[in-house]
Amino acid sequence: MSLRCRACIKCKTYMVIHADNPINQVEIKTFERNHTNHTIMTVDLNEVKGIYSPSSNNGDAKPPEEKD
Repeated sequence: MSLRCRACIKCKTYMVIHADNPINQVEIKTFERNHTNHTIMTVDLNEVKGIYSPSSNNGDAKPPEEKD
């Protein structure tokens, strides 16, 4: 199963979605609020990784297998 994320096309930033994490859900809502007038999409992380940058308030942007 691949990780999904919310990505802002205009700003080229993304935030990984962790469905079971209530703190992450609040961060996603903040991300969406900060990008209200931008186009935001839900995509697989591998579609934006390396092209888009992780959102500054996304403390857990790396997939679990890439954490040090």
